[in-house]
Amino acid sequence: MKRRELLNKALDRVALGVVASSVVELSDLWSAVLALSASEPTRPTPIDARDSVARERIADGYAMTYEWTDRSGREWRLEFPIERSAYREAADETHRYLSGFEAAKASAHAERLTEALIDASVTGRGVRRSLPESVRFEAAIGLVHSLEYVTDAESTGTPDYIRTVEETLVDGCGDCEDLTYLLIGMLSQPTFGYRTAMVILPGHMLAGVHRDDLPAAYADAPTLPGGTYVGIECVASRPVGDFQDEPVLTVYDDGVEYIDRSAIADTGGEFLRDPTQFQTIADA
Repeated sequence: MKRRELLNKALDRVALGVVASSVVELSDLWSAVLALSASEPTRPTPIDARDSVARERIADGYAMTYEWTDRSGREWRLEFPIERSAYREAADETHRYLSGFEAAKASAHAERLTEALIDASVTGRGVRRSLPESVRFEAAIGLVHSLEYVTDAESTGTPDYIRTVEETLVDGCGDCEDLTYLLIGMLSQPTFGYRTAMVILPGHMLAGVHRDDLPAAYADAPTLPGGTYVGIECVASRPVGDFQDEPVLTVYDDGVEYIDRSAIADTGGEFLRDPTQFQTIADA
């Protein structure tokens, strides 16, 4: 009888220890989950459905892989790491049209990306060799075109959101403004050294590159109104200089290069959702 009582007590203690241990483990697990969720942005970050972008979580950030085909049919592959802290800092910033444009041109990750583009592999080639400027230019445009177009409402749940270069690269998507800023950020870096502009149409944005900075192969590309910049679509694969049939409202670099005030009057509230930004551009 005493032996049975001792056995039952021993079993009770073991069971109590298992329960206590489980509680501790669950507590530790919950703490880890809370810490992880607190350290990550909560915004949904869809990746291109065409599988041109892959994202892998690594210890201190994201290992991004981009694969795309440029307009000349060359296939590219680029591996590019981005620190999680850099993504979080970028996501915490608030940008509008002008500040987003300036931030893209000053982005350290845009500079690193263009440097990496020089060493990016053109798949199918056995040996890497120095690539002509026109090939690198087409590669930069092709990379931007490979990212998925999504509206801000679809990807962030907000009607209007300006992504930084870092966010667009990690999210693997963006709207016309986000993709335009990414291309502007790349082409503004020393690797290219182009003079760039944001080109605003009714409800749309595209990149502009100074006609004198383009590779010789694009010397005959049509210019935008004002005659200084050549437009580049960032959400659709169009020839350089070709864009949707809408009036050009503004070409803005470090100031207003061209502004169609009559078209702005006609489009009214459709021009920009932030009228203070428009006034800043118009007064520049």
